[in-house]
Amino acid sequence: MFIKKEITKLAFLSRIKLDKEAMEDIPEELESILNYIQKLTDINTEGVDPLFHFPELKNVVRIDKAFEESKEIKDKMMLMGKKKDGYLKVESIL
Repeated sequence: MFIKKEITKLAFLSRIKLDKEAMEDIPEELESILNYIQKLTDINTEGVDPLFHFPELKNVVRIDKAFEESKEIKDKMMLMGKKKDGYLKVESIL
């Protein structure tokens, strides 16, 4: 059985705020979860082959290619002011 100190520590580590009502309910819930896990570990899986199903995954990517600047973009860049190496130069925000 869980004691209040353990539950308080678990709540602190998981950054969960628990009220008094939850503090009373949680020991039973944790005990139930641990009992279920114990049942799973007690199951005899001797001779049972593990099942693996890895779906075929494909990485969906696009071709990374540069585009040519249009006259419209060049004209807007001329109006923007400071530039360096083809990029807009802006004031630092930090």
